[in-house]
Amino acid sequence: MEKHVTLNPSRIGCPSIPGTMKGILLSIKGVKKVTVYYDSRALDIIYEDSEVSPQVIINTIGQEMGLALEVADAKNLTPQDVSQTCPM
Repeated sequence: MEKHVTLNPSRIGCPSIPGTMKGILLSIKGVKKVTVYYDSRALDIIYEDSEVSPQVIINTIGQEMGLALEVADAKNLTPQDVSQTCPM
């Protein structure tokens, strides 16, 4: 079943980081779609839960880029909330 998760990177220091993360995420089996929100510093990910879990996604970004990702509550996501958890 397709599921959705919003992740906040621990840091986004340059404009190329979200694009690089998107490429890595799309290379993970089971990740279907990634939307990057530069202003709010968030990644929305649609994935197939029978193929991948949010923890695998988070671990992959950690290993590839040395970044931590936090799971956000997408319903309550605002740029202010993200900036507090993900300083640039």
